[in-house]
Amino acid sequence: MGSRHLAVVLAVVAATVAPASMSVAAEQTAPVTQRLDPDVSFLVTAHQANLAQIALGQIAAKRGTSPTVRSLGARFAADSTKHDIGVQSVAKALRVPLESTPNATVRQSILAYQSASTAAFDTLFLTSQTALHAQADRLVRTELADGDEALVRKIAAASLPVIKQHTAQLALASRR
Repeated sequence: MGSRHLAVVLAVVAATVAPASMSVAAEQTAPVTQRLDPDVSFLVTAHQANLAQIALGQIAAKRGTSPTVRSLGARFAADSTKHDIGVQSVAKALRVPLESTPNATVRQSILAYQSASTAAFDTLFLTSQTALHAQADRLVRTELADGDEALVRKIAAASLPVIKQHTAQLALASRR
């Protein structure tokens, strides 16, 4: 993998993972009475991750050079759209405000996908999506271990089989 390609992959992963990392850092430095609730943190981060996956999947569905990448992109966008409906519903029920648009870090990921060369796009997609799905798995498992709210834990648990399926599909596509 070339150094430019590696830099783009790392930028996409860092930009998409940054919201979760920043919320953890903010939580660790905030006074005890102002610390982020793990359920709120999960909902906010999951929503931004879904917005990212919807946009990145749609880009892959159009820009992928292989039918597999185009199909995976479309599938990831559809699954993330469905998951985000549940995340938004739970957030609304718990009065957790969510941004309606992708944040700056997600927009950076979108730009990285849009600006990737055609020749490098499929590899960028498969590499970055593998890393992003590993991060999503960790996010869900953290919520299941630390979260208190049953509605949030339920939506987190429901996403695990989808994450596992996507991860298996990415592994298979990467071997081709």
